[in-house]
Amino acid sequence: MVFRDLKRAPRPRHTIKKTGILDLPAELLVQIFANDLSTFHILRLRLSNSSFAPVCTSWLAEHLTRLYIHPNAVSMKRVLDICAHPLFAAEVQEIVLLGEVRWTDINRKASKQTTREEWGGGKFPPWPPVFPTGHLEEDRARAAAAEAEAVVSVFEEAYGPLIRALEKLPKLRKISHADCGVGPGWNQTKRDAIRTFAMRQSEWPVQPENKTNTETNARSRTRADAEVLVGLLSCPALPVFSELVLKNGLPTSAGHLQMLSTTERLANLETIELHSDSFWAPNTNRHTLGHHLLANAMRLQHLKLVYTPNSYIKDARRDDSFAALLHTSSGDMLHWPALKSFVVLGPQLVDTDNNVYPGPAQVVPSNRPLCHFLDIAGFVKAHAHTLETVELRNSLFATARQLAIPSLHKAVKALNACERLREVTWTVGKFGHHKECRNKRGAPSGFNSCARRFDCGVYHRDMAEYYMDVVEDMERAAHTLGVDLDGEGRFWDFGDAVQFGQ
Repeated sequence: MVFRDLKRAPRPRHTIKKTGILDLPAELLVQIFANDLSTFHILRLRLSNSSFAPVCTSWLAEHLTRLYIHPNAVSMKRVLDICAHPLFAAEVQEIVLLGEVRWTDINRKASKQTTREEWGGGKFPPWPPVFPTGHLEEDRARAAAAEAEAVVSVFEEAYGPLIRALEKLPKLRKISHADCGVGPGWNQTKRDAIRTFAMRQSEWPVQPENKTNTETNARSRTRADAEVLVGLLSCPALPVFSELVLKNGLPTSAGHLQMLSTTERLANLETIELHSDSFWAPNTNRHTLGHHLLANAMRLQHLKLVYTPNSYIKDARRDDSFAALLHTSSGDMLHWPALKSFVVLGPQLVDTDNNVYPGPAQVVPSNRPLCHFLDIAGFVKAHAHTLETVELRNSLFATARQLAIPSLHKAVKALNACERLREVTWTVGKFGHHKECRNKRGAPSGFNSCARRFDCGVYHRDMAEYYMDVVEDMERAAHTLGVDLDGEGRFWDFGDAVQFGQ
């Protein structure tokens, strides 16, 4: 009999394979990145391991559809590299020109002979005379040739490298101008760097006409933000832009307006968004630029006007800038046959107790609504067959023959008659005493004594100073239309008074 030592018998060994995150399918990795990581971390992860690069690259190309361009040397060079990338360039849909306009410096340095519009349009040019190619010797030669010329070279020739790079973006449809990043995108520039760059540009002194030097002549050939924006917008080599967003007022000269008047590509704009931090003063270059954009965008479908005041609005009289912005020189209101949405954003309601109205409701914080000179009922009637969405934030409207409250009633009636309307928001803040309207004890002064100083509780005062809409009138209008204050007692939403499909 043979005995076998079982303890020493060879035993089969099963190798255990260790798995890690790199063994997961690409689809799961994309979901993990999208849910748990920001764009900044995905950019860093892409550089940490070569195995992550394909997945991160595909995710970035799919989600980063915005390309920023700032007039510093690093940003301009990166634009050319990003547009040359086959994956990154394939999904870019929007270009954003970055630049902070130093209106305070423009106002301070403008001479007495010129307005700030003329000075700002010609003396605040942060963009170089020629766009760099990234090759040092070639760029030096092009810059020297531009300085030696007696006239400024044509935009398409001077910015040929940028135009040829943007031609590689097959999905490009939107162009914007902003003073900071408006969301994730390629080639972002920090806000501090944008501000510092703008401050350096505004430090150039104003030279009298009889005192010129080589440095001043070279400086005068640089280009303003409006020139670059209009140049790209009207360039026939680029795809047709259908969306335009101007986040802040651009210094505009007569030459820029002449460039804009020669293009026919404005008719293809379907979405326009205009921001302003001060009134669109009629007869200024900035106002003319906005009006020209709107008047020529005959295929416009979405219009958004945003007003962001620099300080508290103390005057209850109407703002006449809308009358010139949305009307022709003959007084006719602009009309867009395909307009679907109309948005007007007034001063935002702030969460503070500086402005209170001691009425029957609780103490309510709010800002004074801005009253625009515009026949809002007539505007709605003219677009009643196409309007689908109307959003009016903390805004009222009045005409030469009608105060704000009667205009409100007519506008609600006109909105009820719209055929395709499906969403309406019209908020009006409950406004009371001004923050400076206090007596020695700190309590709000009486209505009669302070209404003349700060228009406390006054929503609209006509130009002749005879008639005005006060907070009691607004309360009665809300009661008549069946609209209540919000839960915090801050504002009314008169969109609740609109009955769809009536």
